[in-house]
Amino acid sequence: MHTFGKTALALAGAALVAATGTVAAQAETPWCTGGDLVISAHRMNSPSAGTTAHWMRFAPAEGVSCKIGGSLSNVRFLDAEGQDMNLQLAGGQTGHYVEVPVEGFREAAVYVASQIQGPRVTPASIQFNLPGQGSLGDQVTVAWPSSIGALVRVGDLMEPVG
Repeated sequence: MHTFGKTALALAGAALVAATGTVAAQAETPWCTGGDLVISAHRMNSPSAGTTAHWMRFAPAEGVSCKIGGSLSNVRFLDAEGQDMNLQLAGGQTGHYVEVPVEGFREAAVYVASQIQGPRVTPASIQFNLPGQGSLGDQVTVAWPSSIGALVRVGDLMEPVG
């Protein structure tokens, strides 16, 4: 076999091993639990003058590598005493399911929007269940940064925009 043929064969073998390793690593990546994540909520600039916009950051805890996807469940905004403020919630915004790897500098996000016309409230926190695999995930409570309208749209988990 000529040198070119040996090189091509070696490269093809290396590509196969790399591809197989990547698929195996993705299959072995565990599902994120509440203890795997550092979750925080932030106000952001709204693209519309009539809405408020926030995003929730789902970053990995130190040394964690996991994946997460889907929608948050049992979403409630709580007052300073921990009581449900009974805000009206609308469904997700993204419309399609994705699993997001959370590791190193990679993180997941959920975007939250509300109308500013009408009543506004200032929750102390947001509480929800993370998506699980075949079951409900961990319940999490996160401090909420600012006021929102009484009708809130909560998006699905996705990779951060921008």
